[in-house]
Amino acid sequence: MREPDPAWDGSYATVVDPTSADLRLIAIVEFERCLAHKFGSPNDEVLHGHPLHGRGLVAYAAHIVERSRWIAELMKINSVHSEYDPDWWKQYRHYLLAFHDETFECIARGHSLKQTMSSFPEALHSCTRSILA
Repeated sequence: MREPDPAWDGSYATVVDPTSADLRLIAIVEFERCLAHKFGSPNDEVLHGHPLHGRGLVAYAAHIVERSRWIAELMKINSVHSEYDPDWWKQYRHYLLAFHDETFECIARGHSLKQTMSSFPEALHSCTRSILA
C-alpha cells in the first residue's frame, strides 16, 4: 500500500526486509477463478517496453485491462472446443499489477482486496491459513 512520504523525491526505492516484524500497511489481493497468470519481467525500468505502455499502463499501480488481447487470444485457442461459448468469457477480466521489480498479470473472474496492518510474516501466515481452510 502506498504510505506517502512527503520527503520522498522519487530518486530511490525503499527496500523492506520481508522477515521484519515491523508493522506495515499491507494489501492482500485475492483473485477469483484465475485461469492464467504471468509473473516476472518487465520491471519499472523497462515497463515502457510492455505492449500496454502508452495505453494507460503506469508503474506502481493496479490495472484492469479493457479489450484485452490476452483474453481474445485465450478465446481463440478455446474456440476449437465443441461446447465453446464466447459469452462465458464475459465474466473474466485481465488484471495487471506493476511493481518495482516485476509485473503480475492474470485472467480471473474477480478479485477482493483486504488491507491489514501487520508484518509480512503475519500477512503470509494469514494468506496460507485462508488457502488451507
